[in-house]
Amino acid sequence: MGVANKMLLDDSTATDLTNGGRLHVYFLMDCLNGFFEVVYTESLAESLLLAPYGGAVAVWASSGLTDAPPQAFLDQSLFRAISRNPGGSLGAAMLAAKLLVTDPDVRRTWIQFGDPALRLRWAAHVGPHR
Repeated sequence: MGVANKMLLDDSTATDLTNGGRLHVYFLMDCLNGFFEVVYTESLAESLLLAPYGGAVAVWASSGLTDAPPQAFLDQSLFRAISRNPGGSLGAAMLAAKLLVTDPDVRRTWIQFGDPALRLRWAAHVGPHR
């Protein structure tokens, strides 16, 4: 693996994450990072959830190939829903975002890996924002 490739997050580097008990929520905002239908490999979303020394508690990813404009609209809608109700469940925010999207492929293929009842716990801001 070249030096440049070591900086990319993919299914093989996800297993090297060492964030222990401080599991993150990943928002993977492009196609196929949640493509779990292949029997002999893991998607990036699955690899993040299954990382042995850290990784993710939840992942938002696409299990299919869709057009970029409705994807962007969905992602923006998701973050608006989260910001309107920061203590709400992640699943409720995702549902609210999907209800605004008219593209049927985007609505079907963007999924949450993990518990939809999960409520986000925001990290405390430390030091000046740079």
